[in-house]
Amino acid sequence: ANPSAPGDNPLQKTHHVMDNESGVALANVAVKLVPTTYKRTFYAAKETYQASVSRHIVQPETLAAQRSALLPGLLITYDFTPLAVRHVESRENWFVFLSSLVGIVGGVFVTVGLVTGCLVNSVQSVAKKMD
Repeated sequence: ANPSAPGDNPLQKTHHVMDNESGVALANVAVKLVPTTYKRTFYAAKETYQASVSRHIVQPETLAAQRSALLPGLLITYDFTPLAVRHVESRENWFVFLSSLVGIVGGVFVTVGLVTGCLVNSVQSVAKKMD
């Protein structure tokens, strides 16, 4: 399942065809909505909802066997979550980037120096023992 883009309606342009002999069934659609704010760098905040949609088809034979009071049709239930989600996109400033870059370059030089020193000392030790 592809996640919907912020602000997209997951129920838009959806359909379901009843593929049983009678063409009749009970379609349960449960929608859960979570209020969401998206704040991107250099853009205004966007107020929207994240939606979770689940669909369940109940065949008329099942309704009859369970002696259910429900009739074939469409049953839609909504659940609004009282909690809100806030997505904030932010960037580190240039000083953090530069200090990280300097730290990485310095670490590479130190590591290469240690490995080179170990190899040179090992080769010299082996050369002395060979003489």
